Amino acid sequence: MSVTAALEASLRARQVPTLVELGGVPAILADRDAIIDSPFFDILLQSIGAGGSEDHAALLDFVIDGFLAQQKPLVFRDAVNSLLANRDLRQITRPKLVGALQARIDGKAMDDQALLAAFALEGLFQLALDDDSTRWRTLIVLNDLQSDDPGIFVRHAAKIAGVAYHHWRETSLRDALVRLQANDEAEDEATFELAMIAFADALNGHTEADVGTGMREARGLFKSVLRRNPARLDASIYVAVIDVVLAFTTKVSGGLGVHVETLGRLLAERHDQLGMGDVPGWLEPRVDREVEWWQLLCVMRSVASSICRPSWLNAGRVMEQVLAVYDAEQTIAVGGGLNILFAPKIEAAFIRERGLAGHLHELLADSEWAPEYRPIAEKLCERIALSAAGDPPSRLEWEGGNFPRLSAILQDSDASSRIPDDMAVVLERSLADKNAAESGKHLPDVQKICKRISGDFVDAIDYRGEIKHAYDQLIRQVVVFCEDRQHADLAQLGERGAYLRSADAVENDLQRDLREWLRGNMSPVKVLPEVPGIAAGRSDLYVDFGNTQFIIELKRHFGAVDADVARTYRAQAVAYQATGPKLGVLGILELAERPGPPPSLTECVWTEAYVPEGSHLTRHLVVFRVPGMLKTPSRLK
Repeated sequence: MSVTAALEASLRARQVPTLVELGGVPAILADRDAIIDSPFFDILLQSIGAGGSEDHAALLDFVIDGFLAQQKPLVFRDAVNSLLANRDLRQITRPKLVGALQARIDGKAMDDQALLAAFALEGLFQLALDDDSTRWRTLIVLNDLQSDDPGIFVRHAAKIAGVAYHHWRETSLRDALVRLQANDEAEDEATFELAMIAFADALNGHTEADVGTGMREARGLFKSVLRRNPARLDASIYVAVIDVVLAFTTKVSGGLGVHVETLGRLLAERHDQLGMGDVPGWLEPRVDREVEWWQLLCVMRSVASSICRPSWLNAGRVMEQVLAVYDAEQTIAVGGGLNILFAPKIEAAFIRERGLAGHLHELLADSEWAPEYRPIAEKLCERIALSAAGDPPSRLEWEGGNFPRLSAILQDSDASSRIPDDMAVVLERSLADKNAAESGKHLPDVQKICKRISGDFVDAIDYRGEIKHAYDQLIRQVVVFCEDRQHADLAQLGERGAYLRSADAVENDLQRDLREWLRGNMSPVKVLPEVPGIAAGRSDLYVDFGNTQFIIELKRHFGAVDADVARTYRAQAVAYQATGPKLGVLGILELAERPGPPPSLTECVWTEAYVPEGSHLTRHLVVFRVPGMLKTPSRLK
């Protein structure tokens, strides 16, 4: 019986044969080519690994030749994992194996080799985790990733680069991920890893503002992934995690349970999903972290309720839960950002409720109470004393959740503290009525689109207060412009709208039309064309609200415009956000011959979140397309 036949028989019997059962080293070398071409190469590596050092040395070149010649991606990947799982075989093959894996990576440009190259990179990365020389070689490969590399390769490479960043903290890896956003197949994975980096940075922040802002930044990137791929459970889980954390820190009670239940459902679905296949060893710590988050956030739900009560029945047990959240850095090792967020909330509860402070002092007076938690309790006691002696926070700071519109506009804590409670209620109601009145003037589709955009940008750093109000005004007018121009009644528009029926329309036609529209509908706002000196270039439309300015970049495109087409223009569009709010607009005049009617309004406006190369901040765009070459209904097929 040949070695390949013996391997096939052992596979059916679900056993790994010994080298003796296979005929020994001579039989394997005699059947060399057939084994390498077979789907049993990975099984043989397990047999070789179980052999002695002499067998390893005798079959070294055979093993390396197998990795250089194997053409079945899954067999290649399983063979790499089998070898890496055996310490002795890994050590003796490492020098030549690194070269073999590098050779397979170098072949990534060939369509039939891209997936093999991706699995080779995965193996190289695993070797690099415990070897400095391999680490630098791996970094060179990852730093050389380009957006025009094969999609199937860079989709895997993006995940590896993201995990490598968390191990090695090399900023060049982040830059590589930024580049990979321009690859259609890798964009979701690259954006997800950038979100994970933003989340980690937030959890290592030094101030409450830094941590909160960073979390919203990360949430915005996770949501960007979900807008393109709603099935990404990993992104949904981290959105839910951030929602729980922010709900705990911004609300006195309520709302937390819903977010925790959502997280629990997502984690159950994720567990079922992961159960369908093996999780690579280098990804297991990330999966374990998801479970750690679940355990911490479940405790947070109980703590959120407990700190709103004046006293506790089982004070010792509840206090231990509170302290686990208060010192969250020890509960889940993710940096000090959680402590910065959670500590003020818990300290304020103990200042507000004397009964809780009484529990704390009574437990500390008991010398046998929870030695593990005693240092944390003593720290909390000291912080309460210091906080109680200082100035109380402004009411709007504590109750921003109850006065969201007023808090967004009036951000001066000294001014907010002087507003009486009854006046704050009236002002908040008036602002709500004003917003409702403004949105009620427009068609339902316009309102839906504006609401969707506002939801997409809720985590954008600059989408707050006066900037948000100005940007909402601009976007509302842009959406109404799109709705109006789809009708394109020449009897009403005259020569101004002639470009919408012309195959020879140019970008300047759209620029002039939109400028006149904005000037007529936002009279106090300056709308200037071709303003020089913006991001070392010339902006198409410069919209000046006085304290806030936005840039509208306009393009003409021959053919149908979709999100993929728009991404080819977004780098230029976000370049104008180098200074000022990281919010902009990209408009595209679509010149396409279509047999049927133009796309609906809801299909013509969407949002983009993008981290440009050389930047660490996410920039946001509203993208709109204006269908040109319109036909009258009678001419449609």
